[in-house]
Amino acid sequence: MAADAALAVWLEMWNTGGEIARRICTADFRIHFLNSETDGSNPGDDVLGAQSFAGYLDAYRDRHPEVVFTEVERAVDGAHGRMLWNVRNGQLATGGVDVFDFAPDGLIREVWSVGGTRAHLT
Repeated sequence: MAADAALAVWLEMWNTGGEIARRICTADFRIHFLNSETDGSNPGDDVLGAQSFAGYLDAYRDRHPEVVFTEVERAVDGAHGRMLWNVRNGQLATGGVDVFDFAPDGLIREVWSVGGTRAHLT
């Protein structure tokens, strides 16, 4: 299933940079973050398409090279999916959830991503 294959590398992409985004996201890809950057900006709002997202991810990795994402659980139900994840930055660990809409070919078309204040139990 192509959608599950896309989710299988979603966090690898966040841990390495934008190259994977070009393979797993649609040309009209969108991502919605509830959390703002520490300076109050929302650069994710400007992402439109796989290429744009790849650039966003590369810039994210440049700013946060020490951050590591890990999967807690994922599920795909047809055109929709969800993933629970944890993120560690040194001793600080928090978690979040991503909700996905997939195109008919299994590529990721849209994501809603929300980070929390504590890590998921594993």
